[in-house]
Amino acid sequence: MSEQPNPQQKEKEIDLLNVSCKMFSATGRGIKCFVFGIKNMILWFLRLTKKYFWILAALTILGAIGGYAKAKLQRPFYQTEMLVETQIISRTQIADRINNLQHLVKDKNHNALARELGLQADDVKDIFFIKADLVRITVERAIDRSEGEVDAGEHIGPQFLRIRIRVWDNQKISKMGRALVTFIENDPYTQERLAIYRKNNLMQQEAIQMEIRQLELFQKKNIEKSSSVMTNFGNTPLVVQNEERTYISEILHFKNQILALQAAYELTRPLSIIQPFTPFDQPVNRTLFNTILFSLLAVGLGYGFLLFREGWKRLKPLLDEEPF
Repeated sequence: MSEQPNPQQKEKEIDLLNVSCKMFSATGRGIKCFVFGIKNMILWFLRLTKKYFWILAALTILGAIGGYAKAKLQRPFYQTEMLVETQIISRTQIADRINNLQHLVKDKNHNALARELGLQADDVKDIFFIKADLVRITVERAIDRSEGEVDAGEHIGPQFLRIRIRVWDNQKISKMGRALVTFIENDPYTQERLAIYRKNNLMQQEAIQMEIRQLELFQKKNIEKSSSVMTNFGNTPLVVQNEERTYISEILHFKNQILALQAAYELTRPLSIIQPFTPFDQPVNRTLFNTILFSLLAVGLGYGFLLFREGWKRLKPLLDEEPF
């Protein structure tokens, strides 16, 4: 016999369906009310703008004039940046050390800042901003599609350490660039990492030298073996000749590795300057920025006051009504 459906279970299923329908209906009504409220708010905002258009326009013009005047009266300053690539030291560590200098700049502790950078106190008085961060420079690189790994034209961004400064006198920019490079190179962390790198470099050279000495020993035995064969048979077998060529090739390969390591030991520096500070002739022009910013602030304050005024007009009658 087939099982008959339980009436209570059927009733529960029907109730669950009704609840789901009510939930969807309530959600739809909520969304509709929300959209209707946003629509009314936009219409009220537009009516308010139309009603007080000339007042808002006057505030915008006054704000723009104030921003333009501030930009013209503000002391001109110069901003530039340097891009640095590091191989054996952490960019984050160096960025933190440079950002610590900003605390000295902010506190106007010129004597301490001059000691850190190895400059005179008069040379650092014109610095009012210094910051370091990590950036990626986006470049376009064409790669053959036949490689099957990367599409042509993919953007690859190498990471660099960016150092930005702002100064009042652009004549101090070049001197600041040299001082910051020296500050990074003489930092104890940098010196420690450089010493570790050079120690590992020497250890690698010593290991390769041992491999070369071992190969030369085998080569000597192979020469003795070939001499013995020539004495007995009059010529050197092809196998012995191939072994001799292999020894020579491996020894040359290891010697090239040693030359590369020696060059790296001598030439490696803690950092490489990709883009130095540029001592611009013209100061930073913030006229447009200040004009737009002050005009937006003025019109924003005007809208805030008008919204408060209109809301108070509607709320005051309700507050004045006598309670039941």
